[in-house]
Amino acid sequence: MKYIRNILLLICMCCMLGACGNMEDKPENPRDTTTAQETAETKETAETEDTSENKETAAEETAESQEQETEETDETSQTAEETTEKSETVEETTETEEAGTPQQETADPSAITVLKYATTSVRVRTAPSLEAEIFKVLQRRDEVGVISDDGQWSKVLIDGYVYYVASEYLKEKTEGSKDFLVVIDAGHQGKGNSEKEPVGPGASEMKAKVSSGTTGCVSGWAEYELNLAVSLKLEEELLARGYEVLMVRTNHDVNISNAERAQVANDAGADAFIRIHANGSENASVHGAMTLCQTASNPYNGALYQESKDLAVCVLDNMVAATGCKRQKVWETDTMSGINWCQVPVTIVEMGYMTNPEEDALMATEDYQWKIAAGIADGIDQYFGF
Repeated sequence: MKYIRNILLLICMCCMLGACGNMEDKPENPRDTTTAQETAETKETAETEDTSENKETAAEETAESQEQETEETDETSQTAEETTEKSETVEETTETEEAGTPQQETADPSAITVLKYATTSVRVRTAPSLEAEIFKVLQRRDEVGVISDDGQWSKVLIDGYVYYVASEYLKEKTEGSKDFLVVIDAGHQGKGNSEKEPVGPGASEMKAKVSSGTTGCVSGWAEYELNLAVSLKLEEELLARGYEVLMVRTNHDVNISNAERAQVANDAGADAFIRIHANGSENASVHGAMTLCQTASNPYNGALYQESKDLAVCVLDNMVAATGCKRQKVWETDTMSGINWCQVPVTIVEMGYMTNPEEDALMATEDYQWKIAAGIADGIDQYFGF
């Protein structure tokens, strides 16, 4: 009985062990399986949806980006169009302004009250103001018809239109006026200046600025005295003939270098620069008159050679004719500072030799000085075609 009970117990234990094994191998609960599948599907769906959403978001962002770029491009294009339109507007405005600028006042030639000429290069303006637009530039001796003059601005007529010129630069054209400016330099001065200056613009060669000149062997006159005496007579003669005259010096107490004397003529825009001198020589028998000018190859003002040469010839020939003195020559030289610095036609007149007793004595007389002055003036007349 005990034996049977043990067998039954053993059987029960085996059954129990089998049940436990079957329990471990038993399939998952369908509900649990479904839940897992649903979870997996949900996860997969979520991932799919996330991916789709990401794709859609990316697509939307790309589209937005493209749209934004398109809008920016459109805006840029629009801005460029606006800029172009603005530029055209400015141009159109400018054109409109130009088109709308009132024309210069007109006047009839009968409104002209007097003819004047420019004494130097001077600006012609559209209104009586230094701020007004410059219409053109009148050159020295250019003539212009003046309608009125308030003392500061002259109202002038050019090609039927009214313009304005500063009154101080206009001079009335009078009957008999030759409208030419002659600058006269009485050579040397009371006290020489041995300081050096270049012989020409940019030259390395240096010469004394100015000397006091030679001295009369009979008269005892200093050359600077004789030069001024004749120069003042020449001034009077030229003024009487209708020339405009400018004197470099009118007394002996000056200190003006040869280069500075030339600059006076340059600044004035001289039509002719006459430099009055007297000669000297170690040989007392040497006498006669000569004139000087630059050579054609002068490195400073060779372009003025022909004008200066013509002036020198005219002056010498007529002075010889007026005085009866010996004609020496026209000396062409590039050694004279007072010539090299000139930018206008120039000649040096050597009236005669103060080292020659006869010539020195003649040049000291009033009568002979007037003959020299008249002869030089005749030469200037010939040079200008009178």
